[in-house]
Parts: sequence; structure tokens; C-alpha cells
Amino acid sequence: MKRVLIPAFCLLTSPALALCPVMPDRSAERAALIETMRTSDTMAKGQAAVDAMWAYYRAAPNDTAQEMLNGGMGAIRIGDLITAVDVLTELVGYCSTYAEGYNQLAFAYYLRGQNARSEALLKKTLELEPQHFGALSGLGLIYFRTARPALARIYLQRAVDLNPWSNERALLEQLPEGDDL
Repeated sequence: MKRVLIPAFCLLTSPALALCPVMPDRSAERAALIETMRTSDTMAKGQAAVDAMWAYYRAAPNDTAQEMLNGGMGAIRIGDLITAVDVLTELVGYCSTYAEGYNQLAFAYYLRGQNARSEALLKKTLELEPQHFGALSGLGLIYFRTARPALARIYLQRAVDLNPWSNERALLEQLPEGDDL
């Protein structure tokens, strides 16, 4: 398997890079993007709104964090989950308030079949970004995978309420009724 080359952001021991900057308040932008997703009346408009929301989530606080995120996501894309976990773990250590770092790390663990780790990281993502439809979907998928349909339904419905264009909406119809809470 091809390994991703990680840039020199590993120099995090430098005092100048020791702290990740706090993201500015972007709640108005988030609210507008979510409203656009919810109210888009065509697939093209809906997908454009979803893409804009992902761009919002993936905008890191600085270039160092952005390089880490991009490196981790690149490693996921080629299936190098060991590198992805290493890089994204470094990212959340560096930028402990950046929700997308936790979300991508959770995704890497999900792909490795490590549901409990993924679940904890998704909950951290939602603590930092309560309307993160990707994290909500991720929890729903974990609960679907681990045969907890009532919890899967709750989280998938919350995700679809934010993003009606979500592919996971089809799973809602497949979930059996059940009380696994």
C-alpha cells in the first residue's frame, strides 16, 4: 500500500507552532449554509449546498492544520488508514477545538472497524459542532452497523433534517422498529 508523504508540519515542537489558533465565529455562515441545504428545491442546488457545507467544515484554522487535515484525508482516500490515524491524531492534538479533525479521525477508525473509538470521536465532533451532519450520519451508521436501530434512526433522522440530500436517508426506511435505547 502506498504511504502518504507528510509535509514538514511535524515540526510542532517549535514554540511558534505550539498552539492552534481559535476559529473565528462563523455561526452566521453556518446557519445560512444549513438553511440553503434544507430549502434547495433541486438536486443540483442541494448538492451545491452540501459541497459548500463540507468546504465550511474543512476550512482549518491555519495552514499547518490544513496540511494535516489534507494529509489525513489523502491517506484515507488511498486506504492508508495507519497514516490517516497518525496524522489526524496529531491534528486533534494540535487543534483540539477543530471539529473536522475529530470527524475525519472518526471516519478513519470507522473504516478500520473500530466502532467505539469512532463513536467517541463523533461525539466530540458534535460537542464542538452540534449541527455537523456528517458526524450525525456517522453515529447513525455505527448504530446501524452494531444493530442498535432506535439509536441509528435518531441520529440518521437528525442528519437528514439538516441535510435532506444525504444518501443515508434511504437507510431510515430500512431500519426496523426497535427499542435499543
